[in-house]
Amino acid sequence: MPPKEEKQQRRQLHKERAQKDKMEFLRNLPLAQQTITDLFDNLDSELEFNGCEHDYTLTDRFLALQEIKLTDQMIEWFQDNGGYCDCEILWNIEEKFE
Repeated sequence: MPPKEEKQQRRQLHKERAQKDKMEFLRNLPLAQQTITDLFDNLDSELEFNGCEHDYTLTDRFLALQEIKLTDQMIEWFQDNGGYCDCEILWNIEEKFE
């Protein structure tokens, strides 16, 4: 078993790596962080009542209300982060903001 100091050092390195990964994630957002947070809130409400069509209908509708066009670059970013449809944006990407 590794000495206590080595375990602490590993934990610290893991924590630093996680912080670096989160900063990289936030730096590469395709939209303003607040817009994405608002999108999560909207999807949470909409999916509860409408379910998911397993496409980006709800995301596109929300962004259109913000006068933002859903671009291929945004879709690629969503997919790179596990968001292959509206419900997966909420379930897979929102957790990365925590």
